[in-house]
Amino acid sequence: MYFIRGFLCLISFMLFFINLANAGPFSDFKASAILSEELASSPTQKRDTPNSESLKQAINLLDPEKSEIWPELSRLFLGELAKVNFESEIRVIMQDHVEEPHEVPLIVKLPDHLHNFKEFILLIENNPIQQVIKLIPYRAIESIGMNVRLEDDSPVRAAVKDKDGLWHIGSKMVFVSSPGGCSSPSCDVTTEICDPGEIGKLILKNYDREAGAGRLKIKIIHPMDTGLVSSPAGEIIPEYFINSIFLDDIDGPIAVMETYAALSTDPVILIDLAEKGQSIRAKAKDSHGLEFFSFKNSSIM
Repeated sequence: MYFIRGFLCLISFMLFFINLANAGPFSDFKASAILSEELASSPTQKRDTPNSESLKQAINLLDPEKSEIWPELSRLFLGELAKVNFESEIRVIMQDHVEEPHEVPLIVKLPDHLHNFKEFILLIENNPIQQVIKLIPYRAIESIGMNVRLEDDSPVRAAVKDKDGLWHIGSKMVFVSSPGGCSSPSCDVTTEICDPGEIGKLILKNYDREAGAGRLKIKIIHPMDTGLVSSPAGEIIPEYFINSIFLDDIDGPIAVMETYAALSTDPVILIDLAEKGQSIRAKAKDSHGLEFFSFKNSSIM
């Protein structure tokens, strides 16, 4: 009997560490998140929202020609004379319906012909902070993932500029059950224990993928304050967020990112590289001018 119990404990212990080892790049995303590759989907009764009545409405909301916001958004972030092509080959994979708007995981998968893109921008059309990230690559990139805030129902648009200057846009309509991902606190100090952690702690992991490819996962402990949230005393908490991330390795730069407070608290960013980097380093800077490193020697850049 004791032998059997001991054997079962050993098996449980081994399974725990196997699961831990395989937690991999998505382990910091919400465990309950169900990612969908569909362009949009009709809501179920269980997860209905006030303004998401049908699949047809979701598709209409994605149509840039019917959007009052998109023309100005395109002009501001893509350029006055930007050439734009909307296409389904760019897959914006995320939940159809969001219960927790402060931390919404997504990944953007790019078609083969866009792996050597020149610029990537993620926009959330109905957010008060519409630009989430701008990334300039120095290597071929296959996918980009992150966790973001959603204020309300919104089209999420991934804009990818090719070598000829044409912007390719992939879109996803997401419905939010409880709005306020940007304007309400991600942790309510009146009802929860809110531990801010070690601000600026930067964790970088490099995973193997098939055929010599690699996946980078960067996590930074940071409040990512939007400037739109009030403290319990009624005072506005000033904006304070990571605004740049730089990645390099022994062969030179990998990517430069401009980031904004539309990223979640303690943001996680994933990058799938066509070729795995070696001895990768990360440097981040926030809006107070503080710098954070994934290594002890801060001679980067």
